[in-house]
Amino acid sequence: METRDCKIIADVVKLRYIFELDGGVSVKNQREERGRRIFDGDLCVQRMAKSVKKNLFVAFFVFFAACSGVEATLPDAPIESEAEPYVLGEAVEEAEILQSDIAGLTSWELVQSMGAGWNIGNTLDSHWNEASPWRTISHPHDQETLWGNPVTTREMIEFVRDSGFNTIRVPVTWYIHTGEGPEYIIDEAWMDRVQEIVDYSMDLGMFTILNIHHDDYRSSANWSNGWLKLYHAPEDRPLNDEEKAALNLRFARIWEQIAERFIDYNEYLIFEGINEPRTVGMYNHTNEVWHEKGTFLNELLQTFIDTVRASGGRNADRHLMVAPYFASVGMSANDAYGRIDAFVNAETGRLRVNDPRDRLIVSLHYYEPWGFVVAPEDSQWHSHYFDLDVGSVSWNIHTAFRIFEENFIARGIPIIMGETGAYSRLLPSGESNEAERVKWAEYFVGGLREMGIPTVIWDDGGTFGLLDRENLQWLYPDLAAALVAASQREIREEFLYE
Repeated sequence: METRDCKIIADVVKLRYIFELDGGVSVKNQREERGRRIFDGDLCVQRMAKSVKKNLFVAFFVFFAACSGVEATLPDAPIESEAEPYVLGEAVEEAEILQSDIAGLTSWELVQSMGAGWNIGNTLDSHWNEASPWRTISHPHDQETLWGNPVTTREMIEFVRDSGFNTIRVPVTWYIHTGEGPEYIIDEAWMDRVQEIVDYSMDLGMFTILNIHHDDYRSSANWSNGWLKLYHAPEDRPLNDEEKAALNLRFARIWEQIAERFIDYNEYLIFEGINEPRTVGMYNHTNEVWHEKGTFLNELLQTFIDTVRASGGRNADRHLMVAPYFASVGMSANDAYGRIDAFVNAETGRLRVNDPRDRLIVSLHYYEPWGFVVAPEDSQWHSHYFDLDVGSVSWNIHTAFRIFEENFIARGIPIIMGETGAYSRLLPSGESNEAERVKWAEYFVGGLREMGIPTVIWDDGGTFGLLDRENLQWLYPDLAAALVAASQREIREEFLYE
């Protein structure tokens, strides 16, 4: 979600890498001449607990105490969590990572191993637009800080990890640093900076999601930027074959270079084809237009899958995330607009894109219930409170759960909620709405977790801001703690697919 205009828990598990592998090679990365990362072994974090015993060369399997939670179709009433809440300053014994063969995990097993996630939002994804007009980008940090957030540091990611999060999403906008076609060469300095930030989280044993973020084409009277579109909005027509071929080529060239740079990284690194694929500025659609855009999007996603797989190395087995239009299939449980059908084949129960390795994960972004999390305060649907007695709150959240369960989970299609969040605002009393957002995290994020869906919270440094990145402290520590706790719930037995 683009929000450029908007400006833990415990001293938890310190993850260390003490394993000595074949020939004494450490789990910490070794670099080739080209700066690639090679893992001589794989790490897999399943669960963590407050108490572990150590051995000289082996780290033991640990787990977090789980709590009871909500079902996808619960009645409209809040639940009481039985989990012990995280408390600031509560010490947790140091733990070591379990050595495991992550390469053998299915996509279902992988997402079930993921806990709370955090987006480095409005950072590497920052770009030129109407709010941040054209300016000189002479160093990667110039783009990284374009929307007001500080330069990302290893200490920042380590703080997030030590707070209980085990997943980092790295949104990246590439077009500013991409040369002319047909090669579309990515600037080496920009690729190096992206790799450096990916290394921060990979070195810390965190699941890391890397994507193409704001490369969507957009324009105004005197400017234009980006390049990716699914429909010719100004002329209100489908793209012709030549236009589609050109877009497929550029998409493939970018992913060829990303895949080549990260070819030796293990399966903790996940590629996400594109953030929220759409035609910017086009909001009114007939079913025919939905079908046209969905069909071409599937073509682009297939290009992404085929390009990554063809690059070889660890990419042949990498888990890949694919998103439907705008990373959503809407809020119509009966699929009134055909958005679900455009993405999932109801007859086969499989996605309409194909991966011979069968390692696809659906990327969804649902900011729900809309009336509570982001609705303008003058909207008739707005609610200051996460109150399931409010129809717009209850209906939206349970409809979303139903859509996820019926169309993806029940069909064995794994999901990562790559973005969600709730605005920080003041209640009518003048108090912060943090307590209401804690209720939201317990219900929505906890409910997703019970279906086996991990959540990566959106943090833009503004209205969705959660981390004070300069001072390395949580702006809303109770909310951060609630996100971690909700992400450690037990997955309901019926959703423990292999």
